[in-house]
Amino acid sequence: MKLSSLFKKVAIKRLSKVETNPDISNQHELNGVKELADLFGIPHSKMNIPAKFIYLSDSVEDEFAVAIDTVYTDHGSVTWYDARKAHPTRTEYRLYYSSSLFLEYAQENDLMILGFDGQQVWVIVAEYDSTIESQLLWLFAHTSVDKLDIQKKFKLSEVKESDEYLQGVENLILEKFGIEVIDDKIDVEKLLITFQGNFPSTREFSEYARLETGIINSLDDPDMILLKWWNQEEKLFRTLEKHIIEQKIKDGFYDVDEFASFANSVLNRRKSRAGHAFENHLEQIFIDHRLLYDRGKKTENKSKPDFIFPSIQIYHQANNDSGIIPYLTMLGAKTTCKDRWRQVTKEAQLIEIKNLITLEPAISQDQTNEMQTFNVQLIVPEPVKETYSLKQQEWIKSISSFIKDVQHKQHLLKLS
Repeated sequence: MKLSSLFKKVAIKRLSKVETNPDISNQHELNGVKELADLFGIPHSKMNIPAKFIYLSDSVEDEFAVAIDTVYTDHGSVTWYDARKAHPTRTEYRLYYSSSLFLEYAQENDLMILGFDGQQVWVIVAEYDSTIESQLLWLFAHTSVDKLDIQKKFKLSEVKESDEYLQGVENLILEKFGIEVIDDKIDVEKLLITFQGNFPSTREFSEYARLETGIINSLDDPDMILLKWWNQEEKLFRTLEKHIIEQKIKDGFYDVDEFASFANSVLNRRKSRAGHAFENHLEQIFIDHRLLYDRGKKTENKSKPDFIFPSIQIYHQANNDSGIIPYLTMLGAKTTCKDRWRQVTKEAQLIEIKNLITLEPAISQDQTNEMQTFNVQLIVPEPVKETYSLKQQEWIKSISSFIKDVQHKQHLLKLS
């Protein structure tokens, strides 16, 4: 399911004090919402609509929260009505909500997004000045925080289809509030025959995904091609996974423990596979560009950076020859960052600048400022850079620029 097939328009605003502070008001109502008539229609009588309430925050409190963000969900309803229906000339549209999520979690200035899919209302609230707030603005309004003035009054935004190469990045955000995308164009029978209805190794699956794109190397545009390879693998994996899960559900479970074990294995496989797949495609790019590297080798204190350039042998030689250190490069790879980016600060201690590549869009300015403080250089595919603020884009590197830097060091060491 694509976002644009779920919502045609959404209403965006910042929450006011009266809407979030129970000491001021506890009426569970949003006032002055004429703009919502475009979403729900004119309320000739009270309309009671099922609703899903979601609060998203960057704060990590639950290891098993959806994707990487703490998420609180609640199901209830909204009532859309005209409080002055009996008045001959005046209207006063109001939206009453049943959920207590706002009073429990939401604060003044948090971002609110309302969408109506024809059956239920989606009420999504994101923590102010957070990464998830930046991501939702990009997802729903195709803009960054510094380009859009969000007031405490609803503003309608048309939902547009993302460019195909950013579909996988968009899906990373959609999953945070429970929308899972399955591509119905994937040939399920071909997948089942190829892998005999089982999950292959991540390396095998990544190679298969690259072949399915028809792109055999990344020399022309590594940034764009990485996204195409990643998108294809995600589509293929989710299609195969859906079939395997459905078959297991049909077969049934012996008891609750077996069900819980199976559910945990699904979550753990997703996390593990995503990280390995990302590294697999990056490794192929490095091979295409004739970079020398070692993957997952130990540096010190049991630390294993995802990639060391030009080799782990030369890295250890630098302990006795400090002149080599400027020519070393380390790279951590994480599909999404969250607070896990700090892990790379403890890796490859001989190297001052820690490079970190991710697919995550629109990380907040506060987070990237902190990365800079800890000498972490963020790298994202060129199209994903557009989801960041103009100030952030000046600092963030593309994959192409990272490759050129490593190639230059490799040349100076006379290794190419």
